[in-house]
Amino acid sequence: MASAAENELDACLSKISAASADGYGIVLRRRKRPGDGWFPAVKLADEAPPALISRVQGLSGAGDHIRAEWMLESVARALADLGGSFLVSSHRLPDLGTQNVLLAAEGGLVRACGLLSARMSVLENDPAASLDGVEVSDGWQELADLFGEGFTGLLEPLIQWIDASGLRPAKTLWQASADRLAQSLDWCGTAFDDRDLSRQLATRVLNTDSRLSIPLECGVDDFGNDFHLRTTCCLAYRTPGAGYCRSCPLNR
Repeated sequence: MASAAENELDACLSKISAASADGYGIVLRRRKRPGDGWFPAVKLADEAPPALISRVQGLSGAGDHIRAEWMLESVARALADLGGSFLVSSHRLPDLGTQNVLLAAEGGLVRACGLLSARMSVLENDPAASLDGVEVSDGWQELADLFGEGFTGLLEPLIQWIDASGLRPAKTLWQASADRLAQSLDWCGTAFDDRDLSRQLATRVLNTDSRLSIPLECGVDDFGNDFHLRTTCCLAYRTPGAGYCRSCPLNR
């Protein structure tokens, strides 16, 4: 039988799984263990990166530096989706420790996140505040800071590995991760109808860690919707038949 905390976490997961915006949806799961395609985030430090890079598909003729960029950005977006969707939809944050987060990849790119436990941080007035495994935070700013710490803590070993391998410089990878976080929170603001909170979260997280410091600038699409203008290029234009993305800095 599920515990009360697990029920609360599952309610958040159900709400997030039902949301979509611009044809994009988030895949999150609570799992008992790794396996069946899921691996622990701690493996991003050494074992997972070369295997993922070798499996990145659709890049005929592209070098490993482009595959590494795409793989890193997929991880950053998945982790940003995990923390951001909880915060914007429910004002809660799951435990983002490397021992609690699972990842699942398809074609070398991470597509989904899993959680091994129901540990989470919530606000003082949250109904789950008194449950076992639940920590109480003093306001959304503290939750945002925990989100930033978890996000960077999960990505740091992977970025160090890519940089040490000579594939892409760490500074560029951190900025690309920040771009993905901004894009994710922009999606969350639309999907959960709280653009003010998503913007505040993005501003807080990106201004707290200098490695993630990028300008938050928006463009407007043909339907009048805002989208994040990236600081970095994902290198897609260097792949066969591709051009610049709508948000690419090289397109401005």
